Amino acid sequence: MKSTFQDQVVGIPVNSEKFAVRRSPMRYLPGPDSQYPPALKQTKKDSILERMNKLGKKADSFANGVREHVRLGSKITETVKGKLSLGAKILQEGGVEKTFKQLFAVSEDEKLLKASQSYLSTTAGPIAGLLFISNQKTCLS
Repeated sequence: MKSTFQDQVVGIPVNSEKFAVRRSPMRYLPGPDSQYPPALKQTKKDSILERMNKLGKKADSFANGVREHVRLGSKITETVKGKLSLGAKILQEGGVEKTFKQLFAVSEDEKLLKASQSYLSTTAGPIAGLLFISNQKTCLS
């Protein structure tokens, strides 16, 4: 007959509060609610939402730009051909500034401020071109 350890011990079982092993319900790591103060949690939440809104606006802007770009041409191939021919023209003439000087009568003190691709809206459809803005005039080629 085997005897167990409890059978061999004589005495009254005592539970000592001083040496009791306490186990927290969260185990060893504190809960997420007690880690950060509520104000910090709200600030983090707001900054994350703000960042998501900002990225969403950028994505919307990009998508609208692509949609507008594709919508302007009757076919995507025509739009791409027009852009490539415009780029080739600028390269052949030696850059945007030289293109501006060759296409329009430019005085000595006139400086090109900005050149950007633009579309002239007509009843037949949009016409792609370059918009030149100088310190004296605005031109479209």
